[in-house]
Amino acid sequence: MWEILFFKHTAAWLAAVASAMGICIYLIQDYLVPGNPGLPKAIACLLFIIIPALLGFLCGRLIQNLHKSAHRDQLTNLWNSRYFYSKLAQEIEQLKKTKASLCVAFIDIDDFKIINDTYGHVAGDQVLRAIARILMGNTREGDTVVRWGGDEFVIIFPDTDLECASLFAERLRGMIESNSNCYQSTISVGVLLVKDNVDVAELLKMVDETLYTAKKTKNLVVLDTYS
Repeated sequence: MWEILFFKHTAAWLAAVASAMGICIYLIQDYLVPGNPGLPKAIACLLFIIIPALLGFLCGRLIQNLHKSAHRDQLTNLWNSRYFYSKLAQEIEQLKKTKASLCVAFIDIDDFKIINDTYGHVAGDQVLRAIARILMGNTREGDTVVRWGGDEFVIIFPDTDLECASLFAERLRGMIESNSNCYQSTISVGVLLVKDNVDVAELLKMVDETLYTAKKTKNLVVLDTYS
């Protein structure tokens, strides 16, 4: 959780730290050389506060961009599986405090290999990007959409019970099925209600089983609860 918070506000924190260091340096040199007329206040403020704060902010933004690129999927620009683990851990910690509902939906494109074999891998990439846009454009600001890998996606639904998560998933399933940019693709979805005592490995096993049940029929949303 601390990692997410740190990288979310890195630019502001580094700007504040650099500015504080500049002030300390100014005070130290003023203390070591008493009676020194020193610089005009405007120039001192520029050299010891504004410029260090600006440099700290720019360095912070660079670090943020590097962190973001390391946790983004290059094809779809969604979060990747590395980010999923840290975000899920954060949401579970929050769940322990609030006792709210938390759901996770795993999504698999049905017969994606047929699309690649029939239309080519360029078309397959277009389908992945189109589905990513649908998922991102039709989920809430607080939801986390992840490309798990290959033709699989994950959505974390905080503060959402199983019924609401299933409605979200069903809506997304219908939108993808009817979207012409998806080459008549359909998706299978497994939706799981997460408990605060969850073991992540067990959670992934349970959601895989739920998704497998959905894929037996295809173009279906299947619900389960963590036992």
